[in-house]
Amino acid sequence: MVQQPGLAPMRVCIFSSESELCDILAVESQVAGYNVEQKFNAPQKLLEFISRSNTDYFVLIDIRRPHEHFVELISGLCASRPLAIVALVNPGGTLGRRAMEAGAQMFLADPVSAKDICAGFTVAALQYGKQARLESEIRQLQEKLAERKLIEKAKGILMDAASVTEDEAFRLIQRQSQHKRKPMAEIATSIISTTQLVQEASRVRER
Repeated sequence: MVQQPGLAPMRVCIFSSESELCDILAVESQVAGYNVEQKFNAPQKLLEFISRSNTDYFVLIDIRRPHEHFVELISGLCASRPLAIVALVNPGGTLGRRAMEAGAQMFLADPVSAKDICAGFTVAALQYGKQARLESEIRQLQEKLAERKLIEKAKGILMDAASVTEDEAFRLIQRQSQHKRKPMAEIATSIISTTQLVQEASRVRER
């Protein structure tokens, strides 16, 4: 089941190219009160697991080796949806900033304890929630804009075909929506599709 946007995930995926460190991070995460779902030593395995799953996880990623392109791994994980990602970096340097730019919500300097991981995941969960809600609002606005464009196009078709005003065309669509108990965008889509079908039939007849 897909979790609602903004709700903090409680299950954790751990990535480190070093098996021993991966085990240590898993233990510390469990001590911090989180359930470790999977541990990964190969970036591609983590990407495949996350891409196949509908569950939103905390992801703790060891990116202390900049030459391994692990920052790009964060970008890949965030390509389709926001995730609560915490990056493990070396003290100092620019890896932490780069991780945040790539999509991580928080970074921790090695070595870390269960308390550090808990604090990192708490911040990541808050940032994840904000980002998920923002993206949900953006999607809703995009959907409303797309629906408005359909209605505007259908209004234009009715104005040309029936010689009605813009307001009259809108009310016609609105009445059909209420009568058929369907969204106005769906009524508009039907009008557009029917018009396109009639135009195509006319072109066939003229050949």
